Amino acid sequence: MEQVKALDATSGRSIPAILLATFKIYTSLLVKNKDTILSLPRSEHPYGPHPRQKLDIYTPPSSFPKDGPILVFFYGGGLILGDKISPTVPEGLLYANLGSFFAARGVTTILPDYRRVNSQFGGEDAVYPSGGEDVSLALKWIEETYLKDGRKREVVICGNSAGGVHISTFLFEGQFLEQRKRYTSGEGKIHLNGAIELAVPLHFGKSTDERKPMLTNYYGSPEGAEGKCAFGLLQKLVKDGKTREEAAVPKCLCLVGEMDPEDEITEPMREFVDLWKKSWGEEAVEFEVLAGHNHISPPWALNAGEKEGEKWGENVVKWIMK
Repeated sequence: MEQVKALDATSGRSIPAILLATFKIYTSLLVKNKDTILSLPRSEHPYGPHPRQKLDIYTPPSSFPKDGPILVFFYGGGLILGDKISPTVPEGLLYANLGSFFAARGVTTILPDYRRVNSQFGGEDAVYPSGGEDVSLALKWIEETYLKDGRKREVVICGNSAGGVHISTFLFEGQFLEQRKRYTSGEGKIHLNGAIELAVPLHFGKSTDERKPMLTNYYGSPEGAEGKCAFGLLQKLVKDGKTREEAAVPKCLCLVGEMDPEDEITEPMREFVDLWKKSWGEEAVEFEVLAGHNHISPPWALNAGEKEGEKWGENVVKWIMK
């Protein structure tokens, strides 16, 4: 973690400025801990018809109850990049580190791939609300296929950065209301018990010019993102007089790195939480700052061998279990 803090002092908090350097810091740590990371089984399954719609499941050791909680984690990548097993780190360690970290603590962990916005890096023609649709489809697969012959399970969804944009679409967009009602009421095999927004641009009011092509490709225009981002969707629910219960939104834990960029991440998250508290009360939303972390580091720090970096993950396990 000292290297991350030193990077903040020398390079600032802009995501492009710290991206590759943060990768470099953690790659060697993950490789050093590869035996721990790869010690738990991972299985891959299709959850939809598109080639990108596949997910990995990390199963806890047999010493844990088989009907323990499930965490469904959607990684980041600016809507244009990202994979459930990232090629950024050798031997398939990135995101396997996260899956095995939570699984080793009794939380079945599921990491879906999702469709990405077209860019110079490729893409799968993702346009709004495809991210929410992929979240919806993954949850349906979990209930109808993975849990077909099992007991009802407590489920928490977590989105990091762009992944949080997608879980927010599922959580607040009207087209997913009936599915949310089913899950939050516990009518089926899934009880959607919570959502975690990890360093997410919950609005794009102060996004950089470099983001505009992506916002145009996904939302139609940067202006179009205003009503379709998490903050805009929550504003609409409030304007329509909907309570949290009527909107079928579970409790929410909002996490931001101490060294996240203020303009793109921290300020939008604080404003989202303030709107939630003002409109829906304070009992179902929490906001926490992750000490020593920048925008990139939280997922990378799990199973990297530094207890300080893993503290946020340990706290998430406690939040899931309570």
